[in-house]
Amino acid sequence: MDNKIKVTTPDNQTIEVEVLDIFNVVGYEGKEYILYSLGEEIDENNERAYVSILEQHGNDFVLAEIKDEQEWITVQKAIEEGIRMEEGEKNA
Repeated sequence: MDNKIKVTTPDNQTIEVEVLDIFNVVGYEGKEYILYSLGEEIDENNERAYVSILEQHGNDFVLAEIKDEQEWITVQKAIEEGIRMEEGEKNA
């Protein structure tokens, strides 16, 4: 899978990331979140993944840090639920 986009980081650097998922979270309507990888291998089967708020400014994508603890907990639960649903589909 080669689904890469260029984004601007909170410290104003432009990097290319591989998009693993873009999703919304109930309770935080109007925000999009991105699950992405920088290609850093943890082991031969897994890469390190990151999550940020994804903002679009014109044609540019900007990553924003999730600073609110409750928002972060809610986003983590949404990711875990998405993984459970995906694994359920594979096992069906």
